[in-house]
Amino acid sequence: MLPRERLIKAGPDALSNEELLAVLLRTGKKGKHVLELSKELFRRFDNSLVKLMNASVEEIAAIEGVGIVKAVTLKAALELGKRLHRELERVPEKLDSAGKVYRYCQDMIYLEKEVVKVVCLDRRLNVLSESVITVGTSDRSLVHPRDVFRVAIRSNASGVIVVHNHPSGDPTPSKEDRAITKNLKRVGEILGIELVDHVIISKRGYYSFREEGEI
Repeated sequence: MLPRERLIKAGPDALSNEELLAVLLRTGKKGKHVLELSKELFRRFDNSLVKLMNASVEEIAAIEGVGIVKAVTLKAALELGKRLHRELERVPEKLDSAGKVYRYCQDMIYLEKEVVKVVCLDRRLNVLSESVITVGTSDRSLVHPRDVFRVAIRSNASGVIVVHNHPSGDPTPSKEDRAITKNLKRVGEILGIELVDHVIISKRGYYSFREEGEI
């Protein structure tokens, strides 16, 4: 029975990751069934959905039998899954603790490069907007106060929370992280926009500059 037919009959929960990927791929290649192609694709990324999610369209398309159209379909489906996870994990109340910030931005822990996000808040710490302002390397991301507070001013925010991930898995701040935080706090005081917190998140947890008394 084809994976598509199994999904209709038994529901998506009954299918393996490879079978679900086969549904998205739709067809195999000459001499190879779609399920075989799906298994080959999944093995290429160490049977990891996270690694597949982080792969580029070009990397996926380079696998023989996949191509650009199938690769784009997979990337779109994985992005929808990521957004669904984000929506389900949304914190409905105000972001008044680092733990809530961690849950709010938890999808960032799977990223392989450092990403800096600015969450703009009103006076009651409700979210007004969020923006990714920097995408760095696997171990470094550059942040400039200009980029952070430009977003805050556009959102008419009273305060901001800066969030960035450590792909290494260790949320301990570097000297650069501490220097950036001090600079952001100083500029925020000049502009009248509070740096509510700077939270570093990773698979091992988070580090809050406010909770640690550094803001």
